[in-house]
Amino acid sequence: MAQSAHTLEPNVVSFWGLISQSLAGMAPTCDVVAFMTAGAAFALVALPLSYLFAFGLMFIEVNTIYHLTKNRSSAGGYYSYVSSGLGPVSALVTAVMVIFYQTISVAGIPIYVAGVFLPGLARMVGVHLPSWFWIVMVLCFIGIPWLLSVLGIRPTIRTLVFTSTFEILFLIVASILIIGHAPTSQPLRPFSVAAVGLKGVAMGMIFAITSFIGVGSHAPLGEEVKGIRTQKGRLIGKAAIVSLTLVGATLTLSAYALTVGWGEADMGAFARANAPGVTVFLHYLGPVGAVALVVLAVNSALMDSLALLTSSARVLFAVSRDHLLSTHFAQVNGRRAPASSVSLLSAFAVSAALGFGLWLGPRQAFNVLTTAVLFGLVTAHTLMNISLMRQSHDERKIWYILLHLVLPLIAIVLFWWVLYESILPIAFPMAWSGVLWAIALLFAIIYAFRVRTRVPADRQHRLGLVGSE
Repeated sequence: MAQSAHTLEPNVVSFWGLISQSLAGMAPTCDVVAFMTAGAAFALVALPLSYLFAFGLMFIEVNTIYHLTKNRSSAGGYYSYVSSGLGPVSALVTAVMVIFYQTISVAGIPIYVAGVFLPGLARMVGVHLPSWFWIVMVLCFIGIPWLLSVLGIRPTIRTLVFTSTFEILFLIVASILIIGHAPTSQPLRPFSVAAVGLKGVAMGMIFAITSFIGVGSHAPLGEEVKGIRTQKGRLIGKAAIVSLTLVGATLTLSAYALTVGWGEADMGAFARANAPGVTVFLHYLGPVGAVALVVLAVNSALMDSLALLTSSARVLFAVSRDHLLSTHFAQVNGRRAPASSVSLLSAFAVSAALGFGLWLGPRQAFNVLTTAVLFGLVTAHTLMNISLMRQSHDERKIWYILLHLVLPLIAIVLFWWVLYESILPIAFPMAWSGVLWAIALLFAIIYAFRVRTRVPADRQHRLGLVGSE
């Protein structure tokens, strides 16, 4: 078969294209209408603090991404980075976890937007949507990104660059306007742990951290980045820092704006309300602001699915190219897109969305799938941190010990603390998220041990890389 059948299109993604892919994977406007509403049920008035802590934790984690990407750029992304330090078994587990949490996120966000946000918005204006409305919309929210993904990286990146930039600018300006007009007698109360306790802040962080899951979704575009080959990895690391800074500051500001705009003493009602974010925007910014938020939220859900399908499909492509899965998924179409991988993961996302949505109902399904996403993310990032620590275990300089050993260890501890707080005491249906993750992890471990012998000795720490790179 021709080499081009297994090769992505090189030198097409700019530095801002990388940033936009990462921004879209974090879906900032969708976070404002979905994750913040869900998180407010636990964090209440401390919602901004949950987002600030999550921002800080993910910034520590970006340190790991930055240092692991310096010397390699691969469609495998995290899969390749973990192989460099830990070898094939851990790399394969990481690949499965990345595909798992990104694809489950593609399923989860459309469920909330189509099954909770839009019906709630319709009820606000006296319209009752049919019970099957969310099913049709889920198919649209996943089907349209699937189509764009198989059309190749060029239309994907062009779309993401425009929409992601506009989202960030809109949310910053809107939040500043709301804060400027909202009456508040205790402006710092939303940043006090005492308001809800560590448990409430940690539970809020479940949804805050998952708001940032796309921060590394640009990493699998490493083979398509413009620039000198030896600098492509560094561009990926720098893009992660820029995108997280933009989204982290924007979401913390937006969480504060919604909290003071709604009323700090009544955030429980915020979590129970129909489209509370739209209510706040309507009150302070009028119909134009509210309509803009709705339109951008729908677009944000679409672009999030597009970014995460683009990312996870390339990880599947890279694993298959290493002959650790069927090489059918290592082929690209005429537009140099891994169409088979995109189609498989899109079908999986649709199945998960419809299955959990019909079983638990859209609201509970979103909560369960979002928590499962956090389980997968923490597992993958834990292996990333251990990989960096393993490669740096003989460091002697204090600065490098801090960056390569201490900060990754802090990130691991904080990630698992948030997970611990989220699952105890065990209660259903939320506990199904842990069951879903455990099934995926068990499959990953068993499969990784079964196929590890397929990896030649000289490739065990170079998985995902092309040729002699």
